Amino acid sequence: MEVNCSVFIRSTEKQRVKITDIDANLTLSYTLRVFLRLQREHVMFKTFGLFALFIIWLISFCSIPLQAESQGNDYKGITDPFGDPSNYEFSDDEREDKEFFHLGRYLMLGVDLGVGLYTGGLGKITSPGFLVGGKLIYFFDKSIAFEGAMHYTRQTKTLPVVGAQAQVIDTTLIPITGAFRYYFDVKSAPKAIAVANPYLVGGGGVYMRSENNLTGGDSAATNSFGALFGGGAEFNIYRKHIYLGVDLRYHFIFFPDEDITTYDTGTVEPGTNSGDYFSSLITITFNF
Repeated sequence: MEVNCSVFIRSTEKQRVKITDIDANLTLSYTLRVFLRLQREHVMFKTFGLFALFIIWLISFCSIPLQAESQGNDYKGITDPFGDPSNYEFSDDEREDKEFFHLGRYLMLGVDLGVGLYTGGLGKITSPGFLVGGKLIYFFDKSIAFEGAMHYTRQTKTLPVVGAQAQVIDTTLIPITGAFRYYFDVKSAPKAIAVANPYLVGGGGVYMRSENNLTGGDSAATNSFGALFGGGAEFNIYRKHIYLGVDLRYHFIFFPDEDITTYDTGTVEPGTNSGDYFSSLITITFNF
């Protein structure tokens, strides 16, 4: 009886040890799972925090240029109704400069094609000629611009000599001119006038004329000063980059032989060599 009791006690103790080991293993496994889950949640929270900080930085970085552009283009007095308006309002000069640099023209390069003809006595004895040239225009503001231009034309002059054969003279004229343009303010003008961009032009230059007598007489070359006055219009045909225009000008040229009536071959009527010059041009201008 005692032997059986001792055997039972030993078996019970072994089972108790096994149960204790199992409980310890279960406790260790549960503790490890809890630790791993806490580590995973910590990593996820840390990752989410870094991602949120990155999103906040990205939004702040992208909003900087938008805010600067808004401050440069909007009227600030609206956003601060209680501020001093003098701190936000632009003066008339500042507003005009702002509009000029954003909307105005700055530098233009153009090509001119048209007809040139003399007036007065020269107009009676000289045929009209094809006139071609180019120009460069620099704008000081929306209304005032300076123009430098050079043109070329070739014409035939038939000089009637009293009591002798008429002299046929091949004539070339090269005007090199500088002028100022004034563009009208067309904001409140009718649309038909506003799209034309009308302007007035005035200036002067040097007119180089070369004459070659085809009937055997002498050839001559003269450089004369002159003044010009006229006007025109320019139509925007492509995104304010290309303009098609019309230009009309009268040139007051002081030719040195206006009063000459006597030649080696004979004489001419008074006023035969007097006259000025008129040009009618179609212009194509590119705006930089």
